[in-house]
Amino acid sequence: MTFRPKPLSLSLFTILFVMLFLILLFTLGNLTYREFEQLDNKFRIANEHSAAAEIESALSEAISQTREKTRQLAAWEEVGQQLNNPTFYSYWYQYRAKNIEYVSVYTLDVAIYDLHGNMLAPMDTSILPRKIDTDGIGHYIQVNNFEPLIVVIIPMKESNSGKKLGYLATLSNLFPVLKGFSHFNHINRNSIRVTIDEIDMISSQSLLEYIDYRLTSDPYAQAIKPVVKQSLLQLAGTALILTLLIFPLAAWLVNRPILQISQQIDQLQSSPRTAVKQQTVKPLFIKELDKIQTSLYAYHNRLNQANSYLDQKTQELDDIVQHDPLTGVMNRRAFDSYWREVTDVFKHSADEICLILFDINHFKALNDTYGHHTGDEVLIAVAQTLKHILHSRDQLFRLSGDEFATILMGIPSRKAMQIAKQCHLAVINYPFDKLGINEPVRISIGVADIKAEKGENINALHWQADIAIHFAKRPGYSSIIRFKPELAENARGLFSNRTHTAVYEAVTRGTGLVMHYQPIVDLENGKPQYYEALVRIVHDGQLIMPSHIFPLVEARSLDLDLDFHVIEKAISDLREGRIPVNTGVSINISAPAIVEHELLQQLAAFKPFMADYKLLIEITETALITQLQTARKNLEILRNMGFSIALDDFGSGYSSLRYLGAMPVDVVKFDITLTRLVDDRADNLILNHLAKMISESGHLLVAEGIESAQIAEQLAKLGFRYGQGYYFGRPARAIEKTGSSKDSINYSA
Repeated sequence: MTFRPKPLSLSLFTILFVMLFLILLFTLGNLTYREFEQLDNKFRIANEHSAAAEIESALSEAISQTREKTRQLAAWEEVGQQLNNPTFYSYWYQYRAKNIEYVSVYTLDVAIYDLHGNMLAPMDTSILPRKIDTDGIGHYIQVNNFEPLIVVIIPMKESNSGKKLGYLATLSNLFPVLKGFSHFNHINRNSIRVTIDEIDMISSQSLLEYIDYRLTSDPYAQAIKPVVKQSLLQLAGTALILTLLIFPLAAWLVNRPILQISQQIDQLQSSPRTAVKQQTVKPLFIKELDKIQTSLYAYHNRLNQANSYLDQKTQELDDIVQHDPLTGVMNRRAFDSYWREVTDVFKHSADEICLILFDINHFKALNDTYGHHTGDEVLIAVAQTLKHILHSRDQLFRLSGDEFATILMGIPSRKAMQIAKQCHLAVINYPFDKLGINEPVRISIGVADIKAEKGENINALHWQADIAIHFAKRPGYSSIIRFKPELAENARGLFSNRTHTAVYEAVTRGTGLVMHYQPIVDLENGKPQYYEALVRIVHDGQLIMPSHIFPLVEARSLDLDLDFHVIEKAISDLREGRIPVNTGVSINISAPAIVEHELLQQLAAFKPFMADYKLLIEITETALITQLQTARKNLEILRNMGFSIALDDFGSGYSSLRYLGAMPVDVVKFDITLTRLVDDRADNLILNHLAKMISESGHLLVAEGIESAQIAEQLAKLGFRYGQGYYFGRPARAIEKTGSSKDSINYSA
């Protein structure tokens, strides 16, 4: 071990100066701090209490004044006349109600209600509720866009008999009243604001919790400044004297070693990856500077270690990105990357390649019955069970919700089937009852293999495995199916290589995807009001219909990709003028897309067309079931952007009525199963009441599946405004320009 001489301590040279400096600095600083802290705390606390009492008093006074204005308005003879004869209420509301002395300039709205709490005449410009709760007479405060509004509701009585005639309600902006007449001594009136965006109903006491403000300048603080200034001057003078005494000595003792350290730093920067042996470094005579030098080299060496550690962790992070966070197995991104590698190997190898797909039977039912937490436990258990059976070199991938896959290379098909059977048996024997599941958990397995020497296309493995697992899930078949050509023939083209390739290319790249448009017409005059965009795929001069498109989209979880391409195609058609101006277009959005924030960014591209077209988003109740809150939030954003929201296929599920109250829906499209009830007298009565109830709730009704003039006429009598079906027109690529309507339709009715 190399001997290092003990460096001299800097304290030996400067101890007297430092001790004197520290004593004086501490004494003066402590006195100054104590005086300032005590005064500041007293003044601050007193000022805050005064400000809180001041804002509470001002709020109470503002509410009292607003209530008094409302009482004065209620005593006005013309108000009573409206209750006795509401015939001219609309005129009175428009020209008299807000132009009299009893109405404050901060009053936003006035409304008169009958004894049942119903507004005498609903006004389009009124922002007060059309019906009030007669049990909640008094006042309450609501916040809208950070602005507090006060709603005052008082009963109106006959002057002689005291008989109640009805109710008067006013809506006023509270802050201008509060700021206008109150004198604030402790609060900056311009800084008063509400910190919450929106509240439907809140008391005045609770509102105080959300009111923020700045205090006015404290005059007492000015008295502290001379004291602080004097103390600081004393401290600065003392420090200056000590500095002048210490500096020459410190410069001589410290400057040269610091220059030496600076040169060493330059050397380290020129060789950042070179470790330093501290035994070879010359020591410095001042203890503290020598410690800095030693620490610098130690830090440099630790930094080298940290860089190596970061390189390692970067690689580990890349591995994490390719793993499914729930089950711990590889994810779809890793599968796609690995598949590209397998494809390259397949071009130069004669080995057999096998793709095995695993699917948990009835997983959705398990998830719905036992909850998402138990469903996650099932996924983890199945994934770990499969991973345990597979060799360490055979990766397990989670492709989507309950679908897993593995790729076996260089293994004969007979051996692959044995592995599949082992996986199936392992899942059967897993003790799922420990998770609280009473039913047996089973999996279906599809196996597809290929050999390069036969000149087969490796890309066919995907659809072959899809076909195999499709039959494995069907009754009467084994739970493990190996692909055979006759299976493809029995699939009726649903999983044909041609269809699979065309759909996959169209959905992922947009190639061959076109939009057809079916008119939605006004049942009174037969004029098209807007067109529903329906997706089609053109391949080799033939159309691939939705019955072949959507099963593959759902199987490959490509819903989001398809929706985005449909949006792009619809925008392109609008830009090219394929859709007549002053009509509109409706876009169907899938369940996975409606809860994605990226969807909002995609739909924002429709904004340039909103002035000339009506734009609707059609969503089925299935899309709303899984993530109700997120779906509602996104739909509200879309409505604010200018879109109308249509609930599609109404009546095809069990919970449609629930969504009419819970979701921002403007248009209700009755499913064909409901519109066909019009032909039956008993069912017609049910349809009549259902249509009337929904129409009276303010929703626009659209009937699907109309195939004759008689049905169209009957549905119009039931209150349906618009209709759609083959009677009015089949989906087509081209739209007849003469069928456009120039009338604007209000979808927010």
